[in-house]
Amino acid sequence: MTKEKKKNIRRRWVKTTAILFGGLFLGLVGVDILFRSLPVAECSEEKSGKAEIKCPFLAFAKPSIENRSAFVNDVEKFGMDRTMAQFVALQVGWQQKGLWSILRGEAPDIYSLESVHGVSHCDLYSSYLPELEQEARSLEVNGQITLQDLVQMKKWVAQQLQVEVVESSQIETALLFVKAGGDLETQKVYTEDVFTLLKGQRPGRDALINADLLRKARELSNWD
Repeated sequence: MTKEKKKNIRRRWVKTTAILFGGLFLGLVGVDILFRSLPVAECSEEKSGKAEIKCPFLAFAKPSIENRSAFVNDVEKFGMDRTMAQFVALQVGWQQKGLWSILRGEAPDIYSLESVHGVSHCDLYSSYLPELEQEARSLEVNGQITLQDLVQMKKWVAQQLQVEVVESSQIETALLFVKAGGDLETQKVYTEDVFTLLKGQRPGRDALINADLLRKARELSNWD
């Protein structure tokens, strides 16, 4: 092969690589713009003056926020599928802080979950824990409530706060059911485990969270 042919091949390789990286960069910028354009829920709530973790799972896991890798390792250790843990870290971190934080490998801020574009929601179960636990105890049979009971409770919370139940609220309901050891065959879960988790503690019948289980729980939930 002549020197000229080698030079041409090298030029084409450099040009192709530049086009690919340029396209990737533009794609990332586009996603960043999309994420930052999503709304952030504006919830009227009293500030307690102390840092709080709004997600029940993260509240008991308390993963490291030193960097994204440490965060993912800790979340996996406390029962979330690693692929899902990585997705959560990327999605939440990116929507909180933007593309640059992702490129730097930063962990999401678990103390500012109310500022996640397109994900944060106001109708948290924790807003009405005493009322919800009393209602759950009146509904339980042999110490268990149903997935649909959790759906109705979520809808009740949304009514009290005069907000709509958005997709992220539905995902929270599915995650609560699955993580508290809910049985997708019977669609039942122990009341004690649900409220142990909602209080930021590890439930006795702890279970793995993965995308497939969350999908099944959502499919079984009736939000009409």
